[in-house]
Amino acid sequence: MAINTYSSLQTAVANWLDRSDLTDRIPEFITLAEARMNRILRIRIMESVKVMSLVGGTKRYPLPSDYLQLRTIKFTKSALATDSLNSDMTDSQNTAVLGDATPSGGILSGGFSSSGTVMIGLEQMDYTGISTNTLTGVTRGVNGTTAATHNSGDTVSQIYKSFTSGTISDKTRPIDPLQYVSPELLARVYAGNSTGRPKVYTMRAGYLLFGPVPDSIYQLEIDYYAKVAALTDSATTNDMLTNNPDVYLYGSLLEAEPFLMNDERVQLWGIAFKQAMDDLQLQDDKDSHSGTELRVMNTSGYH
Repeated sequence: MAINTYSSLQTAVANWLDRSDLTDRIPEFITLAEARMNRILRIRIMESVKVMSLVGGTKRYPLPSDYLQLRTIKFTKSALATDSLNSDMTDSQNTAVLGDATPSGGILSGGFSSSGTVMIGLEQMDYTGISTNTLTGVTRGVNGTTAATHNSGDTVSQIYKSFTSGTISDKTRPIDPLQYVSPELLARVYAGNSTGRPKVYTMRAGYLLFGPVPDSIYQLEIDYYAKVAALTDSATTNDMLTNNPDVYLYGSLLEAEPFLMNDERVQLWGIAFKQAMDDLQLQDDKDSHSGTELRVMNTSGYH
């Protein structure tokens, strides 16, 4: 039997345990196995690249919910899409009329997306649709900002407060890397209210923090290791299960045996699970550096 779906994995675990009375418990064993994978593995199928907006005056931004470990972080000073209001806007109006909803020059090639978040002055607004050049379904004063009146000609910039798939690396704008500093150093060097172009970052309590505090809209791209996408009744497969069913099977069996008080089997499945994990990590490490001869690089280039 192929082990390539959540259901077939549960069936395999029951078969290998030779038990038919664990229907409610096997999903728990699978979840615990995923937790072990997330603590140990760092392989390419776990890599993720996401883009978010840094907003002027805001220092703290939440890490992605599936975040495990950072690889690289960089930014560019460019909005996703930018235009201007084509008419005045009251502080309770739920539409925003733009001059052009499909402007060029932003990161989004087609202009404003069909829904999202925009910033006008200091106010952020969510919108749910676009009708010609009008943003519709506008919710005022989101993300802790205050609804205000705005004038025709004011700049409208699309931003995101949540992470979205994408990239800022399109070779048309300068890309700046950010340097990590400790939370203590960031607090000491950038303790005041000064703003500017971000130079450093740190992480604390599930947030990214930047110094200086961003003075404008910047697009941030983070390359990181993400958690294995959890298997559920509605999310029935993922890349890890498709490519490495043995890791899921051995990990689930390892978690099951203590529950069944089969202590003598814990070591067996522990060895099998560790070997599968070690083989997977070693294979990925080797493949990451294959295809070219090794060369040493110094300040003057490759040798």
